[in-house]
Amino acid sequence: MKSINHFITYLRNKYGYKVYVFIAILVYTVILSTIEIIIYRSFRIFTWDLGIFNQAFWNTLHGKLLYYTTEEGVYTKNGCFLGAHFSPTILLALPFYAIYPAGETLLIISTFIIAAGALPVYDIAAALLKNEKVATTIGIMYLLHPSLQGITLSGFSPESFAVTLFAFILLYLIKVDLKKLMIALSLGLMTHEAAAPVVSAIGVYGMLHHKSVRKRGFRVSLFVLVISIPYFFFAHYMRLFFGWTGRPSLWREWALIGAESASELPIKVILNPIAALTSLSSDWMAKLLYVVLLFLPVLFIPLLGLKGLIPAIPYLTISLLSTYRLYYSLEGHYGAFTVPFIFLGFVHGLIKTREIRYIKKIPIIKLAALSFLMTTIVSIIMIPTVYSQYQVFNLNEEHNSVVRDFISRIPQNASILTQSNIFPHVSNRQNAYTIAPPTWGHQYVRLNREMLANLSRMDIQYVLLDFNSELPYSSSAVLIYAKFIVPNKDRYNLVAAKDGVVLFVLNKTK
Repeated sequence: MKSINHFITYLRNKYGYKVYVFIAILVYTVILSTIEIIIYRSFRIFTWDLGIFNQAFWNTLHGKLLYYTTEEGVYTKNGCFLGAHFSPTILLALPFYAIYPAGETLLIISTFIIAAGALPVYDIAAALLKNEKVATTIGIMYLLHPSLQGITLSGFSPESFAVTLFAFILLYLIKVDLKKLMIALSLGLMTHEAAAPVVSAIGVYGMLHHKSVRKRGFRVSLFVLVISIPYFFFAHYMRLFFGWTGRPSLWREWALIGAESASELPIKVILNPIAALTSLSSDWMAKLLYVVLLFLPVLFIPLLGLKGLIPAIPYLTISLLSTYRLYYSLEGHYGAFTVPFIFLGFVHGLIKTREIRYIKKIPIIKLAALSFLMTTIVSIIMIPTVYSQYQVFNLNEEHNSVVRDFISRIPQNASILTQSNIFPHVSNRQNAYTIAPPTWGHQYVRLNREMLANLSRMDIQYVLLDFNSELPYSSSAVLIYAKFIVPNKDRYNLVAAKDGVVLFVLNKTK
């Protein structure tokens, strides 16, 4: 214990209070990765998105660039993920995935990348507040924000990279560190085509921050704004190049406005403001709760520093005008487009408190400490609600061992069809297939039937179903059985069944 204390003291003497941010990142990575792996091994992390990326990375290592099967013919013509989303930045994870190509590896990589965002958040706070202790508090608060944990628990995704790269872009723009900014800007834009509007808003923030046209930082910020506009169109061209079908989302998030994609929103809002107000007011209680929970952990202080919230405007507008609840929820990975800017606004809000008569008497360190306490309380309250969807502390290990045993019977090179919660565990092969849970809506039921009809024309060797899994997944098992096994009953033999888990194999004599 003494040696650990001496080591921490040595690090603090060398790096200052920032060492506690490093420790917090390490602790966050270990704890959240462990939780995610427990969820994963209990078959409660499903295809969208972990199974997709496990298959895409495995196929990349075996010569097919980011190839995956789950949306081939739906959003991509040839199964390349870059057609669904132009996100070449994710390939940075490939060398680490190659060491141990499995879903667990992707979860650890994703968690660490997300946690690393605390470093630029700390540096931004230190640069603007000139207070190392407060900056350290803010860096750790960032890791405790429920929205960041929602991104983490969503598993591996392009947003895992975006949330941290947005923070680095802000940092290097504030410091006007051109070399590092160009790297962060390039990687940040290439995380997702939706990053371009966010980056353009970061450019607007930078111009307001540096104020004078004569300042180098202002001109650099203008460049960031200008370059993100043509990049937006370039990214969409690249999606077409890599095989995007042009099909809009099946969720129809902005149907009330008449928009099929987020890029159509500006013109639709202008042409039909009444529909925009109708869409904004739909599910208004959930949307209001979302906004409250974004700002409550930081005591609504970012509302005093509205300049820092400018980069959050594109996504908040898109999400609050939608009818897709995951867009305005802390549980998904979409928080990547807001959470760094909540803390940027928090820093500016703290600066603004020095101008408010009654608040300026309170030292900034006390305001930061009070915000830290509130963030911790909200996080403790919110975490169980997020975990409850996975029932992470209510594992049925006996049943899970049956599923694992059946998976072990399937040869690595064999083709397989299964439901989406099992798919991530068998997706490290080219010919693995699944369907979306039918509970997602009638559009997915219709699409699933089409996909199963197409798969019936293929000689898929194994079909693994778990009728005792949770409802979204067991409904997939029922649909696969009804629309794939029953019509092909003369081609498939039941080779194993236990505790609601069944394994079928293709009859090669047919």
